[in-house]
Amino acid sequence: MDDVAIDARVSRRTLLGSAAATTAGVPLLSELTAAPAMARQRQHGAIKLDATRLIFSARERDRRWAAIRSIMAEPQWDLDAILTSPIVTATGPAFSAGFDRYLTQVGGLVEDDEAFGPVVFPRDRSTPVELMVEDDGSIDFWLARGLDEWTADGALVVSAGEAVSAVVERLSSMGARRVGFADLEGTRFLPLGLVLVKFLEGLTAALPEVEFLPIERWQVDPPDPGPLAGPAMVKGVEEQEVIRACVRAGENAIEELVKGARRGAKSQADLFYAAYFSMFEETGEPPLRLSMGLDIPGNAAFAAPSADRLREGQIISEEISARVQGYGAQVNHSIFVGGKRTPGYRYYETAATVAIRGIEDAIDFINRNPGATTGDLVTDYADNAEARGAERPSGVVIHTDGLGTLVRPRLGPDDAGTGEDDNIELVPGMAFDFKPNIQMRRDVIEDVRAENRRVQVGENILITQ
Repeated sequence: MDDVAIDARVSRRTLLGSAAATTAGVPLLSELTAAPAMARQRQHGAIKLDATRLIFSARERDRRWAAIRSIMAEPQWDLDAILTSPIVTATGPAFSAGFDRYLTQVGGLVEDDEAFGPVVFPRDRSTPVELMVEDDGSIDFWLARGLDEWTADGALVVSAGEAVSAVVERLSSMGARRVGFADLEGTRFLPLGLVLVKFLEGLTAALPEVEFLPIERWQVDPPDPGPLAGPAMVKGVEEQEVIRACVRAGENAIEELVKGARRGAKSQADLFYAAYFSMFEETGEPPLRLSMGLDIPGNAAFAAPSADRLREGQIISEEISARVQGYGAQVNHSIFVGGKRTPGYRYYETAATVAIRGIEDAIDFINRNPGATTGDLVTDYADNAEARGAERPSGVVIHTDGLGTLVRPRLGPDDAGTGEDDNIELVPGMAFDFKPNIQMRRDVIEDVRAENRRVQVGENILITQ
């Protein structure tokens, strides 16, 4: 297919970052002139991606550990220690490995059977943090990947042993009485938590004097994300560079989609694999998220390749999140297959323009409203989209970047006023995906389908001082 979207010889980043992005006809992907993925990444010169090594420094370790211990000491928590559950990531690390890796850099490497944890994180900084892994071979593997920088001063120790007895011994030696238990309940996708039952039963039987507490209080007003999720929402400088690397790889993958369509891709799978391998080549890690639909929302495709035929006039929508050091950050951009004369183009152009204006509005809103909350932002977005002729938006529009289970807040306009992630203050250091998903009203403009299609454009926003 020779024409895909508009023949504007500028990058997606230039389009979304320029005043021209607000005019009709420009919210579309570019003609492709870029070099291969790794060469493009190296031109930016921010961080050198090397999936064979861990890259977070001991300075970053100390920064996040200090923030965690500060909250542990607050009166409403008063925790002696934080504990994570042993986890086998047979279903992948997306919703299981966040706390362990955030505390120790270990875990969530690949979507395979990988046993690690638990972690005992003491409030007293003079007591080492202890990570317990399945066997000595696991210890050697992680030390060889660069964990030695975190263990060199003795602040983090790695041991092998039976999980219940090892944790009982460590908590008893510390004299711990109040222990925060990560993922015990109230996780964003699994309200019943992720803690292994036999592990919890063994601990409570052996330590009846210890109180094990959930460490997130999202439903209070104002919400208290607690000593792990709270610090994780505010990214340090090194984490911010990782997020930027995720975004670059995702944007390059979108360009590969356009290139594939122009080269004559026949199916959704042809495009899926092109985007997948583009991200894998650039970051050295499997994408955290890749889901792609033809004339359906990107997340309706269940993150799988399909034999659905690619045809002129379709809208390719996707959710794309490259993975760097286990972190993910989404970028999305619905792509029209065809040219300006193809039926459906004018509808697509109108909806894409409303979506991009929504991103510009969000940046302006954050700048103008210090102290605003996530709920304030999604309400402003929905009001503006409706005023421009879109159906009242629903579904997720804010999706926090990060690691594993550390993905809150996550919300859309329907969550405003519910107490579900909607009253988190927007502060410097927060990074999140902002992804307007627009369906225009048919009394404003009609698509060529019986029902107007959705058009999504997702950008990544990092709040700075």
